[in-house]
Amino acid sequence: SAAEHTVAMMLSLSRNIQLGHLSLSSGNWDRHKLTGSELQDKVLGVVGLGKIGREVIKRALSFDMKILGYDPYVSQELFDPKEIEVVSLDDLTKKSDYITLHVPLNQATKNLFNLDRLKMMKSSARIINVARGGIINEEDIAYALNNDIISGAAIDVFVSEPLDKDSSLLKTKNILHTPHLGAS
Repeated sequence: SAAEHTVAMMLSLSRNIQLGHLSLSSGNWDRHKLTGSELQDKVLGVVGLGKIGREVIKRALSFDMKILGYDPYVSQELFDPKEIEVVSLDDLTKKSDYITLHVPLNQATKNLFNLDRLKMMKSSARIINVARGGIINEEDIAYALNNDIISGAAIDVFVSEPLDKDSSLLKTKNILHTPHLGAS
């Protein structure tokens, strides 16, 4: 379910589904402002190559995406090089059009995607987190989105759940939130 939710979030970001819904709900027809992009030929960076990361990769390959993977505990020998290239976290961050996170929250991964790492991403890049709150620094992602450092984010998990109604994430542009649905 987490892998499918990841793909749903990636597609929603890519096709501006949430923005289209909000626009129509407000009585607008902003089709011309909501041109999406295709996943085909885009680079997907998968951080964490365990069970869920591998399931995301299987689904992303059907979109003809190029896959970069990072996991400190695996090597290229475990993967078909025609399907996935195992790279450093810095290379994945710099080269990916979409980044999806599938790691546990621990000392090594807490705030893994902070402002410094977010600034390494392409300005057109998007990030998806259905793993654990705290892997992406919430204040830093809000800043990065509001200042056009990256293009979008889809967040399903938060440091504090339920998400506080005063959270800066709720006032952030180009973000899609769901209430921890990936495990459902």
